Amino acid sequence: MKRMLLPMLLFAAVIMTGCAYEYVEEDGYRMAVINEGFPVPKNAYELKPEDCTTEIAKSAKYKLKGIGDEEGTPPEDYLEEIQSWGWTELEEKRVGHVHYFEKEGKIMSLIIQKNVFDVFEMSDGLEL
Repeated sequence: MKRMLLPMLLFAAVIMTGCAYEYVEEDGYRMAVINEGFPVPKNAYELKPEDCTTEIAKSAKYKLKGIGDEEGTPPEDYLEEIQSWGWTELEEKRVGHVHYFEKEGKIMSLIIQKNVFDVFEMSDGLEL
């Protein structure tokens, strides 16, 4: 019986880990690590972010299965959640799968790819 316990525990751990990082609206949202006022899905796994540049003040990268499709289209309910937190999408500035949002003079950029997304806080005074 003891011989079976360890393989069963390992199998259960692998199954639970594989399911933990998938986009499900019902799991809710939390604050992004770079901006407390910008939501990210609660079960998104943080990865090593991209380097900052003169245009980007802060960055965060997340892995989350099902967050975007091949074209980088985010789930509509995620965009609605961002707006419910007070952010306005700058739709005229959207380029492909790069979305820009503004709130109280801050501009955030959201780049959605298949199973990965980046959140950038743009530098103050940046003209888009």
